[in-house]
Amino acid sequence: MKKQLCIIFLCIMIITFIAGMAGCSPKRGNPEDEDLSPASSISLSEEEARQISDKVPINLYFANEDYTKLKLEIRYIPISEAKKSVNHLAEIIVNELIKGPKVKELRSAIPPETKLNSKIEIDGDVAIVDFNSEFRDKHPEDKAKEKMTIYSIVNSLTELKEIDKVQFLIEGEKVKEFKGNFRFNNAFPRTTSIISMDTPSIETIKTQEESEEEKDREDKDKEKDRERDDKDGDKREKDEKDKDRKDAEDSDYIIEEEDVFSDTIDEDVFFEIIEGEEF
Repeated sequence: MKKQLCIIFLCIMIITFIAGMAGCSPKRGNPEDEDLSPASSISLSEEEARQISDKVPINLYFANEDYTKLKLEIRYIPISEAKKSVNHLAEIIVNELIKGPKVKELRSAIPPETKLNSKIEIDGDVAIVDFNSEFRDKHPEDKAKEKMTIYSIVNSLTELKEIDKVQFLIEGEKVKEFKGNFRFNNAFPRTTSIISMDTPSIETIKTQEESEEEKDREDKDKEKDRERDDKDGDKREKDEKDKDRKDAEDSDYIIEEEDVFSDTIDEDVFFEIIEGEEF
């Protein structure tokens, strides 16, 4: 009886473990693309862990150096911002993508002049993103960059469980094409086949209060550096003055010796004395 109970208990534990792992799985795309989902093994230092203790992650996708794959960059935002609404969180994601990657190996072709014309709306499972005309007009005419731009936005937004597709608008209107390589008037679904499996980088987005505190610390550090430099400068100036004073004293001493010698014996008299001496 005890043996049977142990077996039943073990089975329950195994089922619970498997269910827990399934619940923690990241959002994925098509089943055939599951082997291409990004790596999730990330190690944090104690300092990094402290910095993100009151923050939540957002996943941003940027292009690699040759615009062939999307790579994940994780940024942490304050919980207070994330809790406002899904729409607000989607806007944070898009605005962070516009700012570009913080990792030097990553790239973005989204023009820096790009702006959201209005708040992001979510209709069912579709996020409606309305950009200004600069998003299209100033984008490079390059098929690879065009693809990376579209799917960096789509894959980043569909990391949110409420969003499965993204509908793009330009100045409030659907447009047939983006830059001539992709149809742009239909909603784009998530595509994981272009996601790199490299370990993502981690960045922290600070609140205004945190940024101000950091600036205050930097200003205080700079003030301390200036005070230290001033003290060093004063010391150098004092050392130079002491050296000049000592050099001047040495110079006066030499002059006095010469004066004593010249006052004691006239040069002509000196030679007369020498010539008149008997050896």
